[in-house]
Amino acid sequence: MIKNLILTFCALLSVLSISIVAQTNSKPWTEWSKKDAEKILNDSAWGQTQTTGTNQSTSTSAITKTEGAGREDVGRSGESGETLGGPKPVNYRVRFLTAKPIREAFARIVTLSKPNAGKDLSDQLQGFIDRDFGNYLVVVLSVESEDQRAAAMSMGALAKITKDILQDKVYLERKDGKRLELIDYKPPINDGMGAKFIFERTLDGQPFLNNDSDSVKFSLELSEKMKVNVKFRVPAMIYGGKLEY
Repeated sequence: MIKNLILTFCALLSVLSISIVAQTNSKPWTEWSKKDAEKILNDSAWGQTQTTGTNQSTSTSAITKTEGAGREDVGRSGESGETLGGPKPVNYRVRFLTAKPIREAFARIVTLSKPNAGKDLSDQLQGFIDRDFGNYLVVVLSVESEDQRAAAMSMGALAKITKDILQDKVYLERKDGKRLELIDYKPPINDGMGAKFIFERTLDGQPFLNNDSDSVKFSLELSEKMKVNVKFRVPAMIYGGKLEY
């Protein structure tokens, strides 16, 4: 009976997640609420969260294998079980910056934080959204936690590392095992996006991902305490009729 309740709960969360993403995609980014933008950034086909520091280290989404939810092999890490004064969860936010909806979500967060800003800011943000990254694919990683010291230490570690240090420690991997190796790295700056991992968009002369791809995983193993493995479902990455990554 308990198992059936869990399955029912997960199915319900799946429906809710799909509904939120679908509603967001049907509206221009300038009309998104803060919740809409955060959903795209933290729990969507293009932005995912890995949570550690709880009794069960999991990702935040409770679903998936369904279009729009963007996750698989995941379970919601609950606040229950966290003891008062115990370790606070640490959230690793992994996002495809080269995916247009992620840039739109970042832009919406900025506009909501500056409601009195003029047209200059809107034009700058639209330019950021419409930017052409060419043959580059960029994944950004940031760390958030109620334990500000823990988050600051993780971000500090990302600020100190270099591309050479990251060789063989970070990659993008398709389900078939093919990988993209890192070609450049930009440490976090004060832009709210986090560290930037840069890859080529193609492999062997072909797009690394296409409409027939199944999934892609971002993997980073910087230390025993910082291991990030987040999987994205490629079929869910369609946005405006186009594969966005």
